Amino acid sequence: MIHKILLTLLQNSIIIAASFISTSEVRVVDPIFVVLVEDWVESFGRLNADDNLSFFLVLLILPSVFNTTFLLPLAAMFVLLIIFRVIIFNAFVKLTSKTKSKHDDRIAEKLKRPLTLIPIGIGLYLLNDSLNLPDSIATYSTITIQTFFYVVIFLSIAPIVDPIKDYVGEKYNFLSNTLRNWVFRALKFVIYLLGIVSVLELWGIDAASIIAGLGLFSVALALGAQNFFKNLIGGLLIIGEKRFKQGDWINIEGVAEGSVERIDFRTTLIRRFDKAPIYVANSVLSDSEIINFSEMPFRRIRFHVGLIYQTTPDKILAIRKDIEEYIEKNKNLVDAKDQPSTIRVTNFNDSSIDMLVNCFTKSTQWHDFCVAREELLLEIIEIVKRNGSDFAYPTQTIHLEKD
Repeated sequence: MIHKILLTLLQNSIIIAASFISTSEVRVVDPIFVVLVEDWVESFGRLNADDNLSFFLVLLILPSVFNTTFLLPLAAMFVLLIIFRVIIFNAFVKLTSKTKSKHDDRIAEKLKRPLTLIPIGIGLYLLNDSLNLPDSIATYSTITIQTFFYVVIFLSIAPIVDPIKDYVGEKYNFLSNTLRNWVFRALKFVIYLLGIVSVLELWGIDAASIIAGLGLFSVALALGAQNFFKNLIGGLLIIGEKRFKQGDWINIEGVAEGSVERIDFRTTLIRRFDKAPIYVANSVLSDSEIINFSEMPFRRIRFHVGLIYQTTPDKILAIRKDIEEYIEKNKNLVDAKDQPSTIRVTNFNDSSIDMLVNCFTKSTQWHDFCVAREELLLEIIEIVKRNGSDFAYPTQTIHLEKD
């Protein structure tokens, strides 16, 4: 009964304070603070006498009843958990949800874990301070808690790198996707490295001397990892020369042909058209001749039409003219202004008069190319039939002589 009364008084006090703040000039001065208070009220309004707040009140009452010193730090930790994890986090999520960008929402999601762990660390620190441990044990326990804070901080900073990378890629174009991935991956590695060095320094370990002591080992490692560094340099050359990028359709003669899916430090993943992945060493790519089909402005259609020998020159010219007009009018094919097409008689074959059809599609994508080529072939059938000719096929004429 008592804890219900205390809960009601606490909730009413918060609501009265929040009402005063909402109606005062604080909303104009600091709207973020108002959002925090409103979220505080909303969070506490959802609690009842049997929920977490009642446990919090019990933790506040028990120290005075039983005179125990370790319950007060636990109560403080619980209060901080409510403030950090419920009030501050929910207020931050509410603020980020009002923006158009999705990257700040991802950052808010990444902060959920540290906002939970930081109050635990503070509670452990208060608990350690209230236990009156011997100096030798207290020193190590203090360093352990400090290590906990270091780990939480650096493990909180590193995941935020990914949303920042996506934001930079969306707003700025001075970095390619591959180079941006490399830069932010290296940045994340540096953050983890700084965290490890900081923890080592906290425990009195000289990280610089360790790195210097690894000098001979590094030399031996470098000699044994020549291929790795060769591939790494090859990857840097690929990115620097911009020979291809993610999503490009490339062909390495005798090695692979497909779409570039990912360029890593050592290898490049190429997805073949049958969806099979091929991992090619960057050193091979940097030393090989590569055909980048994605850099083509247009894609060529080239084939021969075989007309029967009964086709007159006038009919051949009419067929050629109709094909040229169709190419000019078709929205999927390039007109003569951008890229000249060639429709000409090229050869007298054994059974046909061969006419070359050479034109280009506007799209370089395989599906669009197939659609445009199919439309052109079907139209040529209609054109040839309409002009009174036909397609030739291999035939032989046999003359029999009588003695």
